[in-house]
Amino acid sequence: MSPVDTIRRRLLLAAGGLTASGLVPRLSGLALPGASAQTVQDYKALVCVFLYGGADSNDMVVPLDDYAAYGAVRGRSGMGLDAGELVPILPASTGRRYGFHPALSDLAPLFAAKKAAVVCNAGTLVAPLTRAQYLAGAKSPRNLFSHSDQQLQWQGLVPGALVNTGWGGRIADRTDAGNPVLAIPGVISLDGDALFTVGETSVPRALPGDGGNGLAGDPDTPWGRIRLDAMRRLLAVERDNIVVAKAADTMDLALRSAETVNRAINADLPVVDAAFSGVYSGLADQLRRVATLIAGRNQLGVRRHLFLTAIGGYDTHASQRGELWSRYDELGPALAAFQRALDALGVAAEVTTFTLSDFNRTFRVNANAGTDHAWGGHQIVMGGAVKGGTFYGTFPTLAIGGPDDAGDEGQWIPTTALDQVGATLARWFGVPPADLPQVFPNLGAFATPDLGFLT
Repeated sequence: MSPVDTIRRRLLLAAGGLTASGLVPRLSGLALPGASAQTVQDYKALVCVFLYGGADSNDMVVPLDDYAAYGAVRGRSGMGLDAGELVPILPASTGRRYGFHPALSDLAPLFAAKKAAVVCNAGTLVAPLTRAQYLAGAKSPRNLFSHSDQQLQWQGLVPGALVNTGWGGRIADRTDAGNPVLAIPGVISLDGDALFTVGETSVPRALPGDGGNGLAGDPDTPWGRIRLDAMRRLLAVERDNIVVAKAADTMDLALRSAETVNRAINADLPVVDAAFSGVYSGLADQLRRVATLIAGRNQLGVRRHLFLTAIGGYDTHASQRGELWSRYDELGPALAAFQRALDALGVAAEVTTFTLSDFNRTFRVNANAGTDHAWGGHQIVMGGAVKGGTFYGTFPTLAIGGPDDAGDEGQWIPTTALDQVGATLARWFGVPPADLPQVFPNLGAFATPDLGFLT
């Protein structure tokens, strides 16, 4: 990144900090060389749900026809799920029965309707890796079992290197030309300025948790309107310093675009309200706001939308059965409600939702009835364009010290690279095949860049 670009980004972030919301605009007129110059006519959105803390996917999806392998480790601990608790699913690719965690029961009808799929044992990789290669010291991602490092790698997706952009932002760099109204960025984060959404030229619009945007205080009061008018008059004052002038322009753009976004967020949408009726959680609130912004896509002038939502609480080192149940009891209903909203809005085929997390957790249970940091895990993909009702990738062998274990704790070595998951999403979203290696630098190390779970 050039010094000029760095200054531009800092100005943008600074401008966002002047608002109550952190509503961050981007400068118009910045275009990445190689991005499509032609405005697209269709609409597509990617919605990432990041589960902070390392979600245990060993309890997300459990083999029923081979339950003994699961029960031998998890069942004996008293922490695992009984076979009768699991919600049966029959992935078309396996011909064998599996079960969702009971708190994820809302996902089973979506899976049966082929609107949801599971990507098995995905994770950060530099290149394909076997247990023997790993134990022999073959190159693997940096600091595999560190929360901070793995969160950055899952969001930045350049394992083995430090980066200042995320793969969501890099996707936006190469698709933002499809958005005809540059004042409203196509990248929206409900998780602050998370790395995932930061591109080389794309800067996310960060929406606060309460959904409010603009200056602090109620803008609809007489005093609020006076303050806003005063701020705009100050911003309109001519300045000789180009840096100060650009900052003022950026702040003015933030205020104007905040009004536009607020109108979309606060629109009266009975079908969205009905879809989320009875579903109350922090994640549900985020996804409801995403649904309202998607509904207002024409008003916003956006044809390529990329959203980041996030929820924490998945670092379950102790008392996992109850803690994970609570987390999944939030995740399942929120995802199902969001899909109902998309169906009601008539945009189900245009929106793909997917989960990410720091890493999976150990298959072996620790002394505190919890689990520790692991590696490859399962992810959910959902939407009308998903070729659902099946598994993608390879389900791990559930054996401590087995062929997929990085050690002797049940830390599954990924059999599917996150690069492949991301490239499949990016291709559907509209990133040209020639640009995929720029978004995912390690993609060439894997034989199948597209996993095929999207139409």
